[in-house]
Amino acid sequence: MDTVTRFGDAKDLDSAAEVLGDAFADYPWTKWTVDHSEHQQRITALQRIALEHFALPFGAFSVSTTHGDVQSVAAWTDTAAASAGGVTDAVSARVAELEGDRHTLAQIADRQVESLRPTHRHLYLGAVGTTRAVQGRGLATKTLVPLIRASNEVNLEVWLETSSEQNVDFYRGLGFEVEGHLTIQGGGPSVWTMARQPELPIL
Repeated sequence: MDTVTRFGDAKDLDSAAEVLGDAFADYPWTKWTVDHSEHQQRITALQRIALEHFALPFGAFSVSTTHGDVQSVAAWTDTAAASAGGVTDAVSARVAELEGDRHTLAQIADRQVESLRPTHRHLYLGAVGTTRAVQGRGLATKTLVPLIRASNEVNLEVWLETSSEQNVDFYRGLGFEVEGHLTIQGGGPSVWTMARQPELPIL
């Protein structure tokens, strides 16, 4: 497979969001927090907001392409930069619109997970996803290499949240350790927080 992994830029926003929309279409967290009407389209739009307004200005995103087509994406932020950016309020109305009739549940779930999140500076992996048709071929691991290198360069932990037990095993294989776990009240998904130390070898 002719695969190239590189940093993404503004011209990749649409294709990267489409990949993440496809990857998260059946994901437990998004099924709980995003309106089921036109569900995948809503997720794609939410992921584009995250890429454009958080990853690009306050972190980065990487893509892996096959034959020039984006097939896998990883997006992260430096929490010190993101917290100082003050953009959350600017996009909150659009996020609420896209979450639709699940918006209140999304807010409640986010508040519950807040107790598991670290308060110190770290690199936050907001999303990593691969087009479903090519999952299981190692693309996600390749796409995460730029983030792991960035973590080592700035000597910061990488933190993430996942709602998939299968993902927990995947991330453990990359050096992440579980730091916390809870189940969203009212029938919501499980959530694990995980961290990877910067001194670990690059993948």
